[in-house]
Amino acid sequence: MLTELAWYAELQKLMPAWQKTLTAPPAPHNDSRTITLPSLGLRSRRRGNNGKEEVAGGATIKLPRFDRSPVLDMLSVIWTVRRSGTNIDTLLHGARRERSMFQPGPIFDVLLNPGVLDPERLAQSRTQLRIAVVALESGELRYVTEAGGLVDRENRPIPTDAPLSVVDAVLASCAIPGLLPPVRLGEEHYIDGGTRESAPVQVAMTHLGVDRCYAVIAMPRGLARESSYADKDMLSIVLRSAAGIMADEILLNDVARARAAGAIVIAPEVNLIDVLGVDPGLLSISMDYGYVRAAEACQGATRDQERLTRDVVEMRRQIWTTENSIFRPNSGTDGVRPDGQPDLAALKRQLRDLVAQMPADRLPSGAGHWWRAWEGHPYQITEPPSWTEDDARSRP
Repeated sequence: MLTELAWYAELQKLMPAWQKTLTAPPAPHNDSRTITLPSLGLRSRRRGNNGKEEVAGGATIKLPRFDRSPVLDMLSVIWTVRRSGTNIDTLLHGARRERSMFQPGPIFDVLLNPGVLDPERLAQSRTQLRIAVVALESGELRYVTEAGGLVDRENRPIPTDAPLSVVDAVLASCAIPGLLPPVRLGEEHYIDGGTRESAPVQVAMTHLGVDRCYAVIAMPRGLARESSYADKDMLSIVLRSAAGIMADEILLNDVARARAAGAIVIAPEVNLIDVLGVDPGLLSISMDYGYVRAAEACQGATRDQERLTRDVVEMRRQIWTTENSIFRPNSGTDGVRPDGQPDLAALKRQLRDLVAQMPADRLPSGAGHWWRAWEGHPYQITEPPSWTEDDARSRP
């Protein structure tokens, strides 16, 4: 999906060393970072409270203590840099000149190929399209239309010298700041529309005459609790605030507005993959989960039914994790369940029993066979699913 730029690839080589240095606990000291020397018989004279001169004994001399731990840490980093083969020139040049860590990868080339996305055919169709983007120069939320026009959030046209590229608009709408570079559209540079609006339903319901709107949310609301920030650095605080709390608040407000406007909101409650996740197994589970959540949103589901769906998804993720720990190449287990891992056959049967409790009309095709097969992995599992044979033998 994404391809690392050269400078970021070089930076990745250094991350283990930097993380070790930055997270290392300070060297313990039983006293202050000074050396105290005896007075060696020297006496100093001072004025007492009564104004008379007095001779003070036991004076000390304090010299700064040389702490060698930072020096050793830095030498360790330099040694690691030399051994890692890091191209420092590429790293420094890229850090100064590049505008992102990645560039769009081969998946973008496939999806935006004219055989898949034909801008001319789109422009001639009756489909109304609004691609949300945010301009860096003006900071405004705007939309690119199916014909390459540009409109503001009230659907008012914004003059352009020529129609904009819909393909470039798609790239701009994916340009998460820092991950992918901004894209120039007309006179400004644009980034992901989610920086201002995560669920852009207002333009559809207010200006495009939509009478039934489905808002599909990719990530669940809410943030996982993290450990204390008492000793965390500035970058951690900024990332937690901007990329975490602020983004979650935008999503929370957008979803509330969408529901208030009458939109049918389809959203997950379980987060299976991160922003850059492309694992085939987790993506497959996510697609099945999205199907069920869409059915629940459209038909109406009780909290107990939604809880059952969540249990099924979390069970499939646990099964995927267990399979990965056993069969992943170079895992060192050679297909044998490591000590402490759950029994895979027992998990599969629990999944079967959970799925059997779900309404059949809300399940995607093949759901009844989830428990019989391996979950998806980027490698092939050649062993047969033995628990299905055991189950068949146990029946009368």
